[in-house]
Amino acid sequence: MAAHAHEIDPPKPRGAAQDSRDSASQPKEADVFNSSTRTNGEHSLADRNESIRRPPAATFGAIDVGTNSLHLLMVEISPGGDFHAIGGDKELVQIGRGGFREHKLTQKKMDEAIRTLMRFTKLARIKDIGRIRAVATSAVREARNGGEFVERVLEEVGLELHVISAEEEARLIYLGVRHAMDLGGDDNLIFDIGGGSLEFILGNSGAADVVTSVKLGASRLAETYLRGDPPSEAEFKSLREHIQTRLAPLLDLAGKRRLSRCIATSGTVRNIAEICAERRGVPDAEKNRFLSMKRSELKALFSELSAMPRENRARIPGMDLKRVDACLPALMLMNTILRAVNVDEVQCCESALREGIVVDYITRHRKHLMARATWPDPRARSVISLAERCQYRKAHAEHVAKLALELFDALAPLHHLPAMYRDLLRYAGLLHDIGYMIGHTGHHKHSYYLIRNGELRGFSSQEIEVMANIARYHRKERPKRSHYSYQHLSEEHFRPVRKLAVLLRLAEAMDRTHYGVVDSVSCTIEKDVVRIAMHADRDAELELWTTNRQAEQFEREFKRGLQVSIVTTGQTEVDRAGSQ
Repeated sequence: MAAHAHEIDPPKPRGAAQDSRDSASQPKEADVFNSSTRTNGEHSLADRNESIRRPPAATFGAIDVGTNSLHLLMVEISPGGDFHAIGGDKELVQIGRGGFREHKLTQKKMDEAIRTLMRFTKLARIKDIGRIRAVATSAVREARNGGEFVERVLEEVGLELHVISAEEEARLIYLGVRHAMDLGGDDNLIFDIGGGSLEFILGNSGAADVVTSVKLGASRLAETYLRGDPPSEAEFKSLREHIQTRLAPLLDLAGKRRLSRCIATSGTVRNIAEICAERRGVPDAEKNRFLSMKRSELKALFSELSAMPRENRARIPGMDLKRVDACLPALMLMNTILRAVNVDEVQCCESALREGIVVDYITRHRKHLMARATWPDPRARSVISLAERCQYRKAHAEHVAKLALELFDALAPLHHLPAMYRDLLRYAGLLHDIGYMIGHTGHHKHSYYLIRNGELRGFSSQEIEVMANIARYHRKERPKRSHYSYQHLSEEHFRPVRKLAVLLRLAEAMDRTHYGVVDSVSCTIEKDVVRIAMHADRDAELELWTTNRQAEQFEREFKRGLQVSIVTTGQTEVDRAGSQ
């Protein structure tokens, strides 16, 4: 199922969802917001005519319902696609606790998770977070009553919880790590020791060619194998054999690679890194700068903790009380991995699944975010959305709209139209040719239909009729009261539509070749004639001919004769057309 962000204010239940995607087909972060090169005179309205203000950053929230912890990350996303955290929250709910053997979530833990998610969504509303994507991992994925929990989250919290596949979880972790760290061109081994699963990734900054998951989560292993206090040698032996058996194919694969480094993520990994930093005497203020662990440190820490009863392990400086049980399997996992791949150090990365959710959201919604940046006005974004759905000819549409606005501004002393019509002319210019999606013949009539039924947001019904009629009459017949389209206009809009349609006809004619040959226009208004100068640095004979063909329509509406000429850049004006 495709990924969707859930609007949380107000909540709109849509049913439970489970994601299962082929990681090879997913978009990569590097694809986000690649800029395109303009050629052949392609000009952007935003670049050349409109003074675009920077819109406020978009907000987004990511929730990770993990086997041990529930996390909320809230971010602002800039129009360029970068993001930074503006808040967050976490709770060590341990929703998977006690359920690995029976594959069932306990009622107590589900209730606790529901309360936590309610707090998260309340905080998100306070922070004005517009969209949230919440995902659940192995504990919910494997539980027989996982569907019941998903339904409860929807009904009680108003939040759609997506249960993602193990492979999707690993892919998102890779995206999160790649966002935070320069992975370079050589292979990196990335692993995430969660509560229910271990994600195992081999890749660099370009891509990950091994993205997989195995059921070797620290909480799962502790609950299944380490029941003594302290655990017995036999229990540790069984755990070690299980880990080596399950990891053997992956470690064999990693051992054949030239690894530049090992990177580990998860809350338990971070807690172990903090304990190691504490034992080194690193000041609290500097611990974030020393989140790496030597293999010798991990080996010594495991030897010490494995002989301690749980009560004594809990007193170790830096130990998170809720990770006392998980730290032993996590240490054994890290020692096993580092020894197998012959690496002496592992770096801890805080960016993982939650950040991966954000990166994935940005990648999937880059068109919307780019439109938001280029067209901050919601009405403009709605117009562009319709234009893109209809596969519009962007360069031509934007250039025609630009020329039409230049004509509108220059001829204001003649048409005396309010500013609202300027915007409607602009949007009609962007949409005037979308009818080509239906067919070439009569495309102007198809454009009218598509604009009128395009579900444009932020416009009144009459504003939509005005835009649709302007586009309808950008070619062929002039407006007549007998026409179906014209009859849907209020009488107050008859005169403005007739004049605006003429301006759009002229602008369309001035870009006859669709190459942006006519760069701009200027007008001189005289008593009996309007002189339009088309500024061009290339041959514009075809544009001159087609523009002159609109003279009769112009004279009918503006009560002036029309003379069109070409002004070649750097030269004096040469009048090439007489009055028609």
